[in-house]
Amino acid sequence: MVRGEGELPGALRLAAEFGAETLVERYIEGRELTVALLGDRPLPIVEIRPRSGLYDYESKYTVGHSEYSCPADLPEPLAGRVRELGRAAASVLGCSGVSRVDFRLDQAEIAYCLEVNTVPGMTPTSLVPMAARAAGISYDQVVQHMIDLALADARRRRIQQPSKT
Repeated sequence: MVRGEGELPGALRLAAEFGAETLVERYIEGRELTVALLGDRPLPIVEIRPRSGLYDYESKYTVGHSEYSCPADLPEPLAGRVRELGRAAASVLGCSGVSRVDFRLDQAEIAYCLEVNTVPGMTPTSLVPMAARAAGISYDQVVQHMIDLALADARRRRIQQPSKT
């Protein structure tokens, strides 16, 4: 992350070592939120507070490097908006099964969608199972729901395909 104009040339040189194209985005100061979805059903929002200030690999995978609140401490109208944005983002991209949508919430309470994760982590300590637990859904129930959604999707696809006979 570039924190000042003087750091930009070095950061661009470093990025160029990984390929010819570089994506540069404005940093959005604010809260890190994620909305997990089971099908089109949003689960409670998780707020992520990395101790380093940046939710990088170490913050994600090293115990104690981040704190999590689930459900996130948000007023319900705002939480409802963020959940609906998560649902809409996953829907417009055609996500099915389990997905997760990451946001930054700025000081004006504008939620910026950072990414849609179509293959979110499913370890017992991952964010999807954490959100499911907050909704009263066990890990085994999440997995069963994933299977049910996949089977329903397969049935829909089979019905939509023309017969080959």
